[in-house]
Amino acid sequence: MTKFIFPFLISMLVGMGIGGGGLYIVYLTELLSLDATTARGTNLVFFIISALASLIIHLRKRHFYVMQVIVMVIFGVIGSYIFSHISNIIDPEIPKIFLGGVLILGGGVSVFTTIKSFFKR
Repeated sequence: MTKFIFPFLISMLVGMGIGGGGLYIVYLTELLSLDATTARGTNLVFFIISALASLIIHLRKRHFYVMQVIVMVIFGVIGSYIFSHISNIIDPEIPKIFLGGVLILGGGVSVFTTIKSFFKR
């Protein structure tokens, strides 16, 4: 049952604009005991499906900036190519450390921003 509840809750967080990808990777690695590479691949599929749903909504509302998308696609492809080759060279534990650091940093920034905006009122 939890295999359906947690992804559903994470999908709700993604729909609200909260970075659920990191949460999904933590769920897959810690609760389902998947290795990090499989978890990242599964998260990528999860993200692509979410992104396609968002794309359809943005296209319908005409909130779509073609030049920005082209620039992001170009740099995304270049970055993916470079870092896929780097990942074959480095120790597999290094991406885990970076992912953990990014999640902690992102969570810290989010908490700090929320607290700061709360006290500005």
